[in-house]
Amino acid sequence: MSHKPPMGPVCARCPVVLGTSCCEVKEGEHLATLTRADVERIAAHTRLAPRRFVAEEYFTEEEAAAYEARRPLYRGYFRRAPVRLTLATRAGACVFHEKGRGCGLPGDVRPVACRLYPFERWPDGSWSVQLERYGDLDEARASGGACLAVEEAGSMEDVLAAFGTTREAVESLGETLAEETRAHGRG
Repeated sequence: MSHKPPMGPVCARCPVVLGTSCCEVKEGEHLATLTRADVERIAAHTRLAPRRFVAEEYFTEEEAAAYEARRPLYRGYFRRAPVRLTLATRAGACVFHEKGRGCGLPGDVRPVACRLYPFERWPDGSWSVQLERYGDLDEARASGGACLAVEEAGSMEDVLAAFGTTREAVESLGETLAEETRAHGRG
């Protein structure tokens, strides 16, 4: 089942207005959490060995438990080991990031976490955005981790519209992520 990725024109504007995109990270930061299903989908499409695009982040048992507690869509992710699979970086950006163009992967191949960004389901079951809102573009630019859609929006509906998606589509992607996470944890 293919879901339309929640991406809109705002994503193309983000690097221009804010100077970076969510596909670019600072030293020591990590990108999206990958499930084994994400890795298989990307490897099948790109014909790359996973070692070419997957990085590993090692957690303590306590850190893994805290990660899952804060992110209900990832419950069970660390059942096999406290290791988080993430997209690898090259020159400060995702290995699939194409400067000035964005993600080089088709929407239905991208990691579910990327397709879901910046939306997140909280432990109480509600949906919101996973980013802090600065309310000032200069402050957002200085932070290096802001999302233009979130900064420009006056409501959750505005953020959904900026990404050309709906609550239902986001919730469906969330269910896909939860299913892939359960399978990931079972290995």
